[in-house]
Amino acid sequence: MPIEHTPAFREHAIEWTDEKVSRLWDHYARTPPYCDIYFSKLFGGSIIKKSGLPLQQDLKVLDFGCGPGFIWAHLQALGAQWEYTGLDFSPDSVKKVTQQAKGHPRFAGAQHVTQLPTTLPDAQFDVVLLFEVVEHLKDEHLDATLSEVSRVLKQGGVLVITTPNEEDLNAATKFCPDCGAVFHEWQHVRNWNVDSLAAWIRQHGFSMRKAHTLDFTAQGLLKWVVRLGRKLLGRKVNPHMIAIFQKH
Repeated sequence: MPIEHTPAFREHAIEWTDEKVSRLWDHYARTPPYCDIYFSKLFGGSIIKKSGLPLQQDLKVLDFGCGPGFIWAHLQALGAQWEYTGLDFSPDSVKKVTQQAKGHPRFAGAQHVTQLPTTLPDAQFDVVLLFEVVEHLKDEHLDATLSEVSRVLKQGGVLVITTPNEEDLNAATKFCPDCGAVFHEWQHVRNWNVDSLAAWIRQHGFSMRKAHTLDFTAQGLLKWVVRLGRKLLGRKVNPHMIAIFQKH
């Protein structure tokens, strides 16, 4: 009988590759409870409203990193008149959004991509949504993504970005007892604040129109309780941000 050799166990920081990222998000897209707690599923409607974009205007919108289609569902619930295109690196996610939106007159399709640039035409979109994307990207992937966003946006087009604000990456670190990999549960590789995000995006031909830091989980009376608690504890950082940029 052949002897099976098990790789030596070694605790190590995971080295994210495109294949590993795709595996993780394919798993999340099809597995409860992960598929039910995507940020865009829980708070996508609030993000869209907070962006201030006109819902009744006929805009061509690209959801870059669309996941399983939560933003599409929010747009339908809000009665948006936008023409929607999805794009994702996870084939399972693209399959899910296509299944729920196929045949709708305002659904322009969802594209599974494995590399950038994509096959999308230049200057096709009025708006690109980058919801919960930039915290997942190392420098080379971030620059490639922003270059692609700039390419497919029309002159004067709008880029909407959401991302955790001044996130403590260690707070969501997980450990695999099988292989020894240490990794962020949601595959975040960097943190941002408004200034650092604006500086990076400006390098790709955008100017910031406005930015908010906020806590999407705190609504109504709870919002004031959270603010009071932060004041008493001396914690001033809101956990999330939404930033609106315009292409020059």
